[in-house]
Amino acid sequence: MNRLLALLIVATIAGGTALGQSQGTGRTASPTVRVAQENAVSRSSAVPRPSMVGRKVPARMIADQSILQSGPAPETDVYENEPEAMVLGENYEADIMGSGPECATCQTDTCGLSCGNPRSFDLCNPGGFDGRQLCLCLPSHGWVSVEYLMWYASGMETPALVTTSPAGTAQAAAGVLPLATTLFGGNNDIMSERLNGMRIRFGWWFVNHPNLGIEGEYVGTAQENESFDRNSTGNPILARPFYNVLTGQEDSELVAFPNIISGRVRSEVTSQFTGAAVRFKRLMCCSSGCGISPISCGPVPSQSRTDATLGWRYFQLDEGLTVREDLTSLDTLNPGSFILNDSFQTKNQFNGVELGVQWQGRRGYWSLDTLMRLGLGNTRQTVTIAGNTQTTQNGQTTTNNGGLLAQRTNIGSYTRDQFGVIPELGATIGYQLTERLRLTAGYSFIYWSNVVRPGDQIDASINPNLLPPENPIQTAFLNPRFAFQDSDYYIQGLSLGGDYRW
Repeated sequence: MNRLLALLIVATIAGGTALGQSQGTGRTASPTVRVAQENAVSRSSAVPRPSMVGRKVPARMIADQSILQSGPAPETDVYENEPEAMVLGENYEADIMGSGPECATCQTDTCGLSCGNPRSFDLCNPGGFDGRQLCLCLPSHGWVSVEYLMWYASGMETPALVTTSPAGTAQAAAGVLPLATTLFGGNNDIMSERLNGMRIRFGWWFVNHPNLGIEGEYVGTAQENESFDRNSTGNPILARPFYNVLTGQEDSELVAFPNIISGRVRSEVTSQFTGAAVRFKRLMCCSSGCGISPISCGPVPSQSRTDATLGWRYFQLDEGLTVREDLTSLDTLNPGSFILNDSFQTKNQFNGVELGVQWQGRRGYWSLDTLMRLGLGNTRQTVTIAGNTQTTQNGQTTTNNGGLLAQRTNIGSYTRDQFGVIPELGATIGYQLTERLRLTAGYSFIYWSNVVRPGDQIDASINPNLLPPENPIQTAFLNPRFAFQDSDYYIQGLSLGGDYRW
């Protein structure tokens, strides 16, 4: 009995000691727990993890991902065994799966627009923005782009302006359509060659309203010229065709014909297109995530956004067509020289509201921007017609109003307003060269309804008795006449340039 009681006391003391060791400090785990922790550490150590090598992601990759953002582009470590085009944060597994910081959802911070960049930075107030400081954000607070334009415009249609006929053709039939050959004008489109120009865009996002921005634009082509020049002492035959309203038949005015007249005929056509716009931009939606590069077959940051635009649009189209004849009579019984000038100038000025939508997408270093715009407003049309004839005979020179296609019946300046519609389409491919600089190549198409062009304002129906000097004064068949003639105009082509963001 005493032995049993002694054993019971020893067991009680031993159990109390063990319990005190387990509960007293709270830091000594049981043998089973220690074994589990050691196994977990062993398994964690067995997972192959790439070593950090201290290299940084190229700044242009960061900028490409942040090109739609307003926060700065942080430097991010890249793991040695991953493609250099891949951007990874601290949680590299989450980044690869598309759920980490670089593949976040669309957010807006206090200083500009941020799509998936939780590390945006306010230079004026890093702790937050209260609306009283001037706040500049990187890299997308502002932007400017410059493009060289290689555009082509719809050709200008004119009636036949200069014709020729084979040697030996009778004087009455020389240069007369339809048997004569057209040298300039007619069905041949004029001003269909390439137009060289420039387009500049610049803008910024508002600080207090980070989803709202403003953009300005200027676009213009150099004045392009197309000329025609022929000189003849009589062979080959040169003539200017017209429709004779007195006879009701085709006719011509001779520029060069054997033993009758020698001369030179020159024609020049000019065209210049310019425009400007101011528009507000409003972010409609955006997203960011990770995509797969088709080149490296590795994950790359990707983003897209859609902006709506509303603003004012101005376009101006200035064109002109002139014809000049320098004639010398070969008839000894009727000597003299003559200079005839015809001029047709047109100007179209569009002012109206512009509605548009722009989509931008980024994947790695590459980007694609597309836009659709529609301008609705007023087109002011102006047509100016002028002409004169300078005659030199017996040493005396006189100048009279009127040439050939420009007579007192249609000479003058005419203006009217027409409703205009101007849709515009564009697509631009870009490649990020540096953190803020991007190289671009694009295509643009602009259509303009209800414009006046010089060739359409020419009335080739003429009363020959109106040719100066007019004697007697004509009161019937007062041709040529003027009437507004509308046509459609489009300009389209390629562009090369770049943009810079800060």
